[in-house]
Amino acid sequence: MERKPRKCPVCGGEIVDIIYGTGDMTEPEFLLEYRREGILGGDNIPRRPPIWACACGCKRFRKVNPDGTDAPVKVKMLKNIRKRPLTIIEFTTANVEEAVIARRFDDIHHYRIYITTEYGERETLRVSALDERDARDEAVVLVLEGRFGLRGTRCVEMTLKKE
Repeated sequence: MERKPRKCPVCGGEIVDIIYGTGDMTEPEFLLEYRREGILGGDNIPRRPPIWACACGCKRFRKVNPDGTDAPVKVKMLKNIRKRPLTIIEFTTANVEEAVIARRFDDIHHYRIYITTEYGERETLRVSALDERDARDEAVVLVLEGRFGLRGTRCVEMTLKKE
């Protein structure tokens, strides 16, 4: 391939980058920590490395020149990957799911929550909840469960902003 394909010619799936230097990390761990789609290539980089793959893993693609010879490529290494912000994910509380089932859409509010953990780590969450207390409780549980790759498990400071 001369450039990244739009979709897989085999299954029609999404094409994602192959990330090398991942060690024993699993794809769910990568997705949770970096919030990116990708196929993990492990620590060993082949001589002619593929740099893209179908999201389901059915086909891998290498970059080649127009004459068919291998093009020099720079593989994506885990150490160079930046985490995407948590604000791309909107979390919902169980109370919101109940309100949707009961068709009480006016009761649902959206919050941006700025948290600081006991280690001084700062993160921003988006939460759909029925009220501020419901949103705060959800943020506390998400941090306590270690869902974001943070070292801290306790919120020492939390600020809510209604969207």
